[in-house]
Amino acid sequence: MSNLQLHTLVSPGFMGGLGLLLLNDFVLKQQFHNGLTGKVSDFAGLFILPLFLTALFPRLRRHLYVLTAFSFIFWKSTYSQPLIESWNVLSRFPIGRTVDYSDFLALMVLPLSYVYGRIPSRVPTQRAPIFCVALISLFAFTATSFRKVTAYDNEYQFQIPKRELIQRMRQLPARDVGLGFGDSDTFEITFEDCAANATVVLKEQVDQSIIVLKEIVNRCPSGGDKQEMLQYFEKEFIAELRQERVTKSAEVSDIWSKRDNHLQSPTPQPGSSVRPVKSPDAR
Repeated sequence: MSNLQLHTLVSPGFMGGLGLLLLNDFVLKQQFHNGLTGKVSDFAGLFILPLFLTALFPRLRRHLYVLTAFSFIFWKSTYSQPLIESWNVLSRFPIGRTVDYSDFLALMVLPLSYVYGRIPSRVPTQRAPIFCVALISLFAFTATSFRKVTAYDNEYQFQIPKRELIQRMRQLPARDVGLGFGDSDTFEITFEDCAANATVVLKEQVDQSIIVLKEIVNRCPSGGDKQEMLQYFEKEFIAELRQERVTKSAEVSDIWSKRDNHLQSPTPQPGSSVRPVKSPDAR
């Protein structure tokens, strides 16, 4: 233990950040389900993760902070999607994240974490509490990337043409949709809720359009009730689309469409909402 700085794990700053991360992921996200709770996890996680790593490898402090920053940027970008999909195919514990470039604001906490990590700690280094905190920390780091997929096959009929339905969907999200919106029939909706993402497919019949809900992805470890997620989806998405005058929703942050079932869409730039979506009909 002489070559380690494990006392950092039981210091007030680390314990406070760890407590905030757990409180946010297991309580606040479920209760308030808004954009702020998502940002809290990013700030708390980026504060304590490099502290955790440097407690184990103190001589690599600077390298670990740089690695944390670049890893976070990669994780929050579309470039990590193939890695996430591969992991979810091979693992029994699926993970996920929402691509939101405003999450990069959390990187501002890294200098504060770095300075805090250099403050000498007078906390006694007892093995038992340090070991317990280390285990809880590992659990918290993985829980914040929790992802549970629930399958559906619910259909919702609209007595309007498909083109008009797509136009209503275009007006709903808080962010402006991308240029390729509506180029395909598969869409992914991002909500400001634990039911973070929903995948839908549009169909058209004579004089009517149909939205088919395929799946909802839950991101809160303490949530995920199938019926509750369905009710939320119907209230915040389907009911809003049934209005003749659709306005921007505080609950629907983004809607993406997939241009092709075999080719990925171009990588979106900041401010764009176009992102590849795995088609539920693909084999």
